[in-house]
Amino acid sequence: MKINLLYKGIFYTSIASIFWGLPQPVYFNEIKFVPSIEVVCHRAIWSFIFLFIITLYFKKINEFFIIFLSYDKIFFLSVTAFLITINWNSFIFAISINRLQDASMGYFISPIISIALGYIFLNEKISKLKLVSLFLMIFSILFLLISLKTIPYLAIVIALSWAFYGLIRKKVNISSEIGLLYECGFISIFAIMYLIYLQINNEGYFLNYSYYISLLLFFIGAITIFPLFFFNLGVKAVPLGLAGVIFYLAPTFHFITSVFIFEEELIFYKLISFIIIWIAVAIFIYDKITEDKKIIENNTQLLN
Repeated sequence: MKINLLYKGIFYTSIASIFWGLPQPVYFNEIKFVPSIEVVCHRAIWSFIFLFIITLYFKKINEFFIIFLSYDKIFFLSVTAFLITINWNSFIFAISINRLQDASMGYFISPIISIALGYIFLNEKISKLKLVSLFLMIFSILFLLISLKTIPYLAIVIALSWAFYGLIRKKVNISSEIGLLYECGFISIFAIMYLIYLQINNEGYFLNYSYYISLLLFFIGAITIFPLFFFNLGVKAVPLGLAGVIFYLAPTFHFITSVFIFEEELIFYKLISFIIIWIAVAIFIYDKITEDKKIIENNTQLLN
């Protein structure tokens, strides 16, 4: 029974990660000519509406209102709302300028940055192998900087915003979907004002360009919620560490999509940088699996 549950968890988290890696970038590519900030506004508003309906259906709305009883939760979730806005905007902007590879790089290195942030801010232990992963990641960015004489700013912004988002979210004891509901609601306050401004000046794409584009902007909420729903289902059935490893399918498919679907140019030096990052990720995954095995063995010995 437990094995079947584990397989289901792996299946659900894999669906979510692959969806993040392939269909979602293709979807955003269809509206790449729409300014990224406008897309983010629609993403926040429609995600909030979809999530609010789902929360009502599953009778979890009280969890949402509990947030407003804590100033700490309001503050931290408002900060994470700001970070997720930066992350979303950077990702969508990367697609709009044909730089999905940079976004892929950002999501590859963000979990390793999270390890460093956990060590600095949460006093979490960092193993020698994780330290090697971190140094390899830093070396790959320096190598790219020296070789191409350019800073991979999109990759860095995506990695840092996602890593700090995860760090702060750890401080808030609330489910991911309820937290995202607040974040989308917070962003929507400003998004609605901005979209009204665009409509008044006939500059917005929603209802002003074509029915097809308007539908794509409307369903952007469902595209955001769908993988989150499956990932949450999966996380309930598999260890968090394993879910984190499976998440690497997302940036892997970002990279595959960028090369074989979007036909982005794969510069030699960038490929070398990716290979270094993949080695760092492989070391990180190996260390994580070894670490989890030790925890399971120790727990088994305690039970016996």
